[in-house]
Amino acid sequence: MAHIVVLGAGLGGSIMAYELADEISKSDKITVISKDPKYHFVPSNPWVAVGWRDRK
Repeated sequence: MAHIVVLGAGLGGSIMAYELADEISKSDKITVISKDPKYHFVPSNPWVAVGWRDRK
């Protein structure tokens, strides 16, 4: 069993974790570490400011 740690949960780290999940065996584990308690998809944040999307 392998334990893979991805440092950084931004867009790149999140994509890497999903890509790795398709390539590893079911017994392997992936942990994504972030400095923030929540993940924010940055490209959509400006939509809140202009009223195209609700903050929720």
